[in-house]
Order: sequence, then C-alpha cells, then structure tokens
Amino acid sequence: MRSLIYYLLILALFASMGFGIYWQSQIVIRARYKFMPLIFSVLVGSWVLSNPVMDWTYVIMLSAFFTLNIMDGVGGIGTKRLVTNGLFSRVIDYANITALKMLPVTLPNGKTRVVAVFIINERQQIQMNFNQKLEVLLMTLKKLLPDSVQIEIEQLM
Repeated sequence: MRSLIYYLLILALFASMGFGIYWQSQIVIRARYKFMPLIFSVLVGSWVLSNPVMDWTYVIMLSAFFTLNIMDGVGGIGTKRLVTNGLFSRVIDYANITALKMLPVTLPNGKTRVVAVFIINERQQIQMNFNQKLEVLLMTLKKLLPDSVQIEIEQLM
C-alpha cells in the first residue's frame, strides 16, 4: 500500500515538473530567483535525512520533490502568461491582471533592479524582481498586457 502511495506521488510530482518545464520554457524575461523554495527543500531534506529510508520509490519521490522545489524559484514574463516564482508558483493569464506597479531601484553597488507588482484583484498581488531596465520591461509588457491594465511607475524617494 505504501508503494502505491509513493507511485501516485511520484506521478503527480513528475506531472507538475512537466507543467513547470513547459511554462518556464515560455519565459522571455526572467525574474530574479526566489530562494524560499530552496530553503524549504533544505529544511525538509535535513528532516528526512535524520531518519533515512532505503526504499527506491521513496528516494525517487524525494528527488522529484527536491527538483520541483528548486524549479519553483524560477519565474518571469512569458510569451502567453505570467510565470510566478516561489513556493507555490503558478501561471497567470495576462487578461486577469488589472494593474501593474513598477518601482525602479538603484542599489548601493550601482546595479539597477525593477520591482514589479502585478495586481490580480483587490486582495491578490504578485511581486517579482527583475534585473532588466525599466524601459525593456515596459516595452515587453505593453505588448502582452491588455490595454485596460493601468501601469503605474513609482519612484523611490
């Protein structure tokens, strides 16, 4: 019975990896990597290694889980949808975005970053950080977002 559960989990994890690989291949402008899924993998991995199990299906399931968590840190602006990054990453159709706030930031070392907040509705916002210049992001997003999306550019004081 335990092996059947492992096989079902492995199947679900591989299906999720295939879904992630497909949408991550559609990214044209990559956001900065989010490290939270990687930290989560390290915590779970240290807990799992404290009581090792020598069952191959268990090992394959854990490796698929860790690989999926590492993949979840990747996100960005895709050709068809926004690919979010983080522990519970997903894809969002550009038609569902109602507003966009962008904040260009210059770091003390001279590098520039853009913080983009994609607003889905009043209670749901997705923040992504980009290394690209604001002009490049705006040019790409204006092609992908509907005309009804309000783009607001804020300045850091």
